[in-house]
This record gives sequence, C-alpha cells and structure tokens, in this order.
Amino acid sequence: MKMRETDLTLLAQECRTFIEQRQSLMLGSLVADSLNGGAATDACPDVSYAPFIWRDGVFYVFISELAAHTRNLMACERTSVMFIEDEVGNRNPFARRRTSFVCRAQQVPRDALAFEPALADLEEAFGATVGVLRGLSDFRLFALQPVSGRYVVGFGKAYDINTSDFSLRHVGPDDLKK
Repeated sequence: MKMRETDLTLLAQECRTFIEQRQSLMLGSLVADSLNGGAATDACPDVSYAPFIWRDGVFYVFISELAAHTRNLMACERTSVMFIEDEVGNRNPFARRRTSFVCRAQQVPRDALAFEPALADLEEAFGATVGVLRGLSDFRLFALQPVSGRYVVGFGKAYDINTSDFSLRHVGPDDLKK
C-alpha cells in the first residue's frame, strides 16, 4: 500500500521531533589505529555517544581529543549517528523507533564563522559546562553532515530520509534486494 504524501509529510515531522527531543546521539566511527596501519577493510568500528545540537540540518558535537571517537573523526570523516527510542515504556525491543544517518564529519576550526554560533547553541542547551569545556585546548567542534538517513517506526515501517529536504520514502522488501 502506497502512503499518501500528507502521511509522509506528517511522518517526516514526527521524525524531526523525535531527533529534537534528544540531547545526545550515538556515534559510530572507525578506529584510527586500524586506519593508519591497515586497509580500509581492516578498520574496526567504535561506538560512543556525545551531546549534540542540530542546526541547519547538521549535527554539532563538541568533544575532547582525549576521547577515541574524536581521534577517529580526525583520521576518517566517515561516521554514523543514531537516535533510538527509550527502552522504558516500549512494548517490543525489536521494534524500537530509531533514526540513523550516515554522515561526513568535518572539524570546525575555532576561527570559522560557524564556531561561535554553534558553541552558543551548545551552551544554551547544556549550560555552563560548555563554557568550561570551551577553555580546554583538547576540545574540538565537529559538524556531522548527513549524507543519507533512515527512520524506522516498527516492523515493515522503514523510510529513507532525503537529507536535502528531509522528505521520506518508504523502504519495501524490493528495495533491500538491491
């Protein structure tokens, strides 16, 4: 059954709200050590999390170079992020609502135009801690630009996200065979 355009538009807004209600994202990166010495196929995935803000379709994280995920992003711009429904109150752990994006990570230099507005938004969202972290030389701001995305709301209810306009397209069994 094909969804009506209005249903997809409402679902896309639901997805946006789902992301906006979160304070942190799950961050998948490739372990930097495996990138230095081996082939890309030898790279090991690493999963972590970070507080974030979402502005102009880009996720911003302010993370320490002492953390593995920061070093990983500095070595390889390929990353992914995920937002997932809480387990509490969820009736079926196999069908938790979730959104994931493949992203391109770019470090935002402290003298870049985007740096101050992003840090101001982070401070507004997370308080004085951001002001303290701003003074530490090991903290780096990264812009995670979504390249592709998927929103899953249950069994058989998966939607590809067009990252340029945030429209959705239902993913059916035939799409998965490609």
